[in-house]
Amino acid sequence: MRSLARIGAVAFLAGAGLGCVPKTLYPWGGYDDALYRHYKNPQDRDEFVAKLGGVIDEAEQTGGVVPPGCYAEYGWALYEEGRANDAVAYFAKEGKQWPESRPFMEKLIKNVARVRPAAPTAVPASSTGEEKK
Repeated sequence: MRSLARIGAVAFLAGAGLGCVPKTLYPWGGYDDALYRHYKNPQDRDEFVAKLGGVIDEAEQTGGVVPPGCYAEYGWALYEEGRANDAVAYFAKEGKQWPESRPFMEKLIKNVARVRPAAPTAVPASSTGEEKK
């Protein structure tokens, strides 16, 4: 009978101890599942980008940690939409939040700066159709 009580006590303590352990280091917010679904069904891109934005917004508003790779994935999605300046901002956030990714993020930022279209220049007066007299 005593050994049964001991076994019960050990099982209770083990179960109680496991119940206090957090499930993950940071709230993924469905990012990992969304990324997997996006790779399987790239045609659902808008849903994926919206999910990434939601994960980031929720973490930033609650003071939580944005999961690793989320800023970078969102930045890449923005880059694909032609929003290079916004993409660079998210690449920089990824590098700041996750220092181990900083060299890669810096390389992405340099590549975006190299590929980014030049700022529009002033239109010469001769191209407006008016000729000088």
